[in-house]
Amino acid sequence: MYQNINKIYHAAIYVRLSKEDGDISSSAKLESNSISNQKALILDFLKDKKDIEVVSVRVDDGYSGSNFDRPGFVQMMEDIKHGKINCVIVKDLSRLGRNYVETSNYIERVFPFFHVRFLAVTDDFDSFREGVDLTVPLKNIINEFYSKDLAKKSSSAKKALWKEGKFTSAWEPYGYRKSEEDHHQLIVDEEAADHLKSIFSMYMNGRNYSDIARQLNKDGVLSPTLQRKFYKTGEKPLPESKPWNNYEVKRVLQDVHCTGDSVFGKYQQSVFQGNKQRNRPESDWVHVENTHEGIIDRELFQQVQSKIQEYTEAYKKKHQQNNGAIRNHNFYTGKIWCGGCGNRMTLSRERNGTFFYICGANTNHKSGGKQCKGHRVRKEYVDDDVLRLIQTHMKTVLDTEKMIQKMNAASKNQTQYLLLDKEVGKLRRELSRISKRKSDLYEDYSERLITEEEYIQFSRIYSNEIENIKSRLDTVLAAQVRYSQDYHIEEGWGNVIHTYMSKRKLTKEMADAFVDSIIIHGKYDYEIKLVYDDQFADLQKLKKEKEAQSR
Repeated sequence: MYQNINKIYHAAIYVRLSKEDGDISSSAKLESNSISNQKALILDFLKDKKDIEVVSVRVDDGYSGSNFDRPGFVQMMEDIKHGKINCVIVKDLSRLGRNYVETSNYIERVFPFFHVRFLAVTDDFDSFREGVDLTVPLKNIINEFYSKDLAKKSSSAKKALWKEGKFTSAWEPYGYRKSEEDHHQLIVDEEAADHLKSIFSMYMNGRNYSDIARQLNKDGVLSPTLQRKFYKTGEKPLPESKPWNNYEVKRVLQDVHCTGDSVFGKYQQSVFQGNKQRNRPESDWVHVENTHEGIIDRELFQQVQSKIQEYTEAYKKKHQQNNGAIRNHNFYTGKIWCGGCGNRMTLSRERNGTFFYICGANTNHKSGGKQCKGHRVRKEYVDDDVLRLIQTHMKTVLDTEKMIQKMNAASKNQTQYLLLDKEVGKLRRELSRISKRKSDLYEDYSERLITEEEYIQFSRIYSNEIENIKSRLDTVLAAQVRYSQDYHIEEGWGNVIHTYMSKRKLTKEMADAFVDSIIIHGKYDYEIKLVYDDQFADLQKLKKEKEAQSR
């Protein structure tokens, strides 16, 4: 195919994001693949494309790429069938889909049948360019899923060890250490085991988590973290460097390993992608009895679990009663903290109807800390200051945005824009070169030119290079946007500002959109951090740069 330079293409921008596909497995990836970032990257790419006119933007936020039953995609296909668009643009091929067969079918059969031009920006793919090679980006999709399959095989090997009762975790449960002869076998640490028995005894005698933690810290007992450090280094650390707290006590009381049984597979983590650890459903856990010597009698362990469950249900019931009405007035649930002890502050209503945020802690709940002064502040004072800060933030942002647009029209700023454009081209060519190398790996492996181990090793190396280039490309594209005559702040940020710009009274929705955290130090002394403070700081920095350049 060839591109008719006299033809104007009516394009649909298609953007997609899905947690299920692993699109947002890290904060950096979330930012790179965000809906607004995909739009911004494509729009910037199209600025010098005189033959393409954007007609619509179709969004599938939260839809998997494993199938094409997505509302945004379906609507786009309807537009194609009715002749409204004849060009589709995505950030990269995986945004269109992650199913190799169906994605190939759309690109090689469906789109050509409707005479639709297809572009994937960061994959440097244009279906109307002569000599275009679809195999490179598609084979990279195959490589990604093949590598995931290898990771699954590794996981299967670990499950086989679990079923034999072999301990595979990096960290021993409290009261145990790994045998020097067999690191898959747990043996009792007599000193820690005595402390473990004491913890169970104290809890059954009516002492709560905080009491137990304070007693252990007072007696100089090493916390589980420090105990593991002692096993590793052989040097006994200071107990106060990482003291016991409520969470550690509760976790020890609930760990079934103390009975001599083992539970494996409670958490899941992708070896290939480095995803964060997440909980598995209990039905997927592997339970194995009598894998090692027990410290706590099973009957006692079950009594403790029942008591913990009773306490938890009673606590929930107590705090749910008459809490609904107050909750509706709390605009900062989970966001307002005491500056004295770090404890979360709660909203309370006085008999006269006045609301206060209070910290009722008399001592640090983490045990052994400085006493808290029990800070208390009226809700209306906090609300007034939050509203003033948000209003100032919104006005300053919009004024600064207009000023930057005006300064970017200067000729030297446009020269910088073109220099960055050349850098974008260079990075895209480099990305295409490395992607080609990575795609060839699968053929080398299938022809047995390299081993499975070499395939995984080189695949990771090339993946890291590709991610680094894409990161640099995103950085350069972001810098280029800063010199655009049509400069705008990030879309999500702008939408929030335009939604609440005319509001004169603080609402819970407004606070949710803007407030990140509030720390109360005293009656009139508190810190308010907004969600967009980092972007605001970057915007002010850009403003200063523009002002310096215009002098």
